[in-house]
Amino acid sequence: MTDTESTTTTSATATPHRARRSRRRSGLLSIRRSRTATAGAVMLVILALTAVFAPQLATHEPFRQDLRARLAPPSWDVRTPNSHVLGTDQLGRDVLSRVIYGTRISLLVGVSVVLLAGTLGTLLGLVAGFLGGRVDTILMRIVDVFLAFPFLLLAIIFMAMLGASLGNIILVLAITGWVEYARVVRSQVLSVRELEYVTAAKALGARSLVIMLKHVLPNVFASVIVIASLQLGTVIIAEASLTFLGLGIPPSIPTWGSMLASGREYFVLAWWLPTFPGLAIVLTVLAVNFLGDWLRDVFDPTL
Repeated sequence: MTDTESTTTTSATATPHRARRSRRRSGLLSIRRSRTATAGAVMLVILALTAVFAPQLATHEPFRQDLRARLAPPSWDVRTPNSHVLGTDQLGRDVLSRVIYGTRISLLVGVSVVLLAGTLGTLLGLVAGFLGGRVDTILMRIVDVFLAFPFLLLAIIFMAMLGASLGNIILVLAITGWVEYARVVRSQVLSVRELEYVTAAKALGARSLVIMLKHVLPNVFASVIVIASLQLGTVIIAEASLTFLGLGIPPSIPTWGSMLASGREYFVLAWWLPTFPGLAIVLTVLAVNFLGDWLRDVFDPTL
């Protein structure tokens, strides 16, 4: 090989790496320019740290009851011993501590569901789009059956059959949430599989599994990330809704949905009971949506 050919080969190999580094740098610069994306990222980092260090941040034991201090209003004077910054509920439990511990449950459910649903939906969409034929027809008819029912209604049906528990709500939301990944990935794979490098890999005798995972999946993974970021907020709302209806996580576990359910009966007497967990849900979903919109703008070349 001549020096010219060697230089050309090295340059061609390095170009994709430089392009990826350039995209990463431009993405970091764009999030710094976007105030909403920056705010969303900061809020999510704070929520993640709150979930990790909940025992250290909680001012009281979230399960401890004190009927003498029931329905105590918020006390902003931190110099008062055993003060309750966000008040107490009908059993005298500290609202702030329960909101902090509820962050753990909401993020655990949201991240677990996104990982399970994203993995299942991406793999099924990848197989359906790449293989086509009867496999594609069967998988897409299953998707149509799931889409025939509203997301929350289908989750309510499954939870009514399985019972309320943390594991069941993660499983149910993952089962009902994979279809969006499958549809998007399948539609993109249909076009990616016709590209020249995929055809060349087939001609060289590469196995279908290797082609799907090594050549096709990286080209559709950006859409998966965008869907996952936007679905996280939907899952958090769905978990709170099911728990609010008594079909989600048991009341013994402090969650934002259970706090809303128990606080609605005391809204006139104790406005802080449903207000603060409701604000926690709103801020979390807003942060996720802000970051999701930024990811969509970064990964969508048409924007």
